[in-house]
Amino acid sequence: MMTKQIPAPELAEVEHTLVDYARDRYAGHPRQGGIFDFGGGEIAVIYNRAPSAYRHRNDVRHGYDGYHGRAQIILARSFDYGATWDRANDVVIFDESASVEARRAYVRQLEVYPGLERDWIDLTAPETAIFFGRTNAGEGYQPALLCYALRSPDRGRTWEEVPTPVQPPAGHGMVHKDGHPLVQMPDGTQLAAMSVGLPTGGVELYGSDDNGLSWEPLARICDDPTGDGRPTYAGLLRLPSGRLQCYTLNIDGLRDAIQMNYSDDGGYSWSRPEPIVRWGRSPWAKRARERRGTMWEAGKYYRSPWPMQLADGRILVLFGRRKPPHGIGLIVSDDEGETWSDEQILRDDSPIRDLGYPVATEVEPGRIFTAYYFTMDDGNGFGGTRYIAGSTFFLK
Repeated sequence: MMTKQIPAPELAEVEHTLVDYARDRYAGHPRQGGIFDFGGGEIAVIYNRAPSAYRHRNDVRHGYDGYHGRAQIILARSFDYGATWDRANDVVIFDESASVEARRAYVRQLEVYPGLERDWIDLTAPETAIFFGRTNAGEGYQPALLCYALRSPDRGRTWEEVPTPVQPPAGHGMVHKDGHPLVQMPDGTQLAAMSVGLPTGGVELYGSDDNGLSWEPLARICDDPTGDGRPTYAGLLRLPSGRLQCYTLNIDGLRDAIQMNYSDDGGYSWSRPEPIVRWGRSPWAKRARERRGTMWEAGKYYRSPWPMQLADGRILVLFGRRKPPHGIGLIVSDDEGETWSDEQILRDDSPIRDLGYPVATEVEPGRIFTAYYFTMDDGNGFGGTRYIAGSTFFLK
């Protein structure tokens, strides 16, 4: 695997829109929720929304002692390919501001009442959706993070009342899955890449052979051999050849880069992860030099990669950049991930580093809609309002 010495992909017809913006709330982290393209212009995006006064650090802090702990999980819907979003169509999927006891009881219904009847929902049907959530509701907060899955038979308008608890692999204290789509296998089973942790981090392959009524760990996809890194933000693709690819971000440890590894046996064994970005040909560096003295700060170069295979076979990976200039970037492969282009900048106009977590769908051949969270310098404290933005562009 290597990167080509070729220019970055050319973007055309770039338009930025507002998906969810209000000065009295924090809307963020859509990659934790997901995106669903139901066709005909109908797109649904799931993200976190919480009230925020932007006066104190906890108003903008991440995690369950920050805005996540008072957020609702929102599904927003557009009927015009992401151009407009009517708040009347919003659906509340889960409420993190409910009591610990209420959230724990909700997630653990099947553990307490294992005989509960559940609907059969065909996850291969175009009308269905699935959301993987996580909530800080462990007994005594050990383990604190409970993972669950919810299915919808009707494009996310309603959701099942009994969630599926997702248990961590043996020897681990937690598991969670971001909103990257499931991989549908030829036999009708589904695969998902999930992040595991405590005492060590890594990415595990999970599978379901009953349309999401249960999820079981199958194999380790990757970890950091130094023991110091945290491969996370896992995204799974299945190529036409049958090869599985897993895209992750390794934070610290061995490297700090977007990486990919693959499996040719249905997910039971995996290659060593290799970086798909490189140092030395970055368009961000030129922008940073041009703006020297106005926005210098340390930061991570990459965050939350989102891989997707386009109709013409190319693989697109979107990501957030949390080092000045802050923004959203992308890379492309036209040979199924064997080689990769230079980076391209979709936008680099965020005033601060609180951004990223893109989700994306190809609404027409070559035309991409992506949603992510961004910061607007609108007079609010701590850099400005955190909101859900959208961008549509054509990838030449």
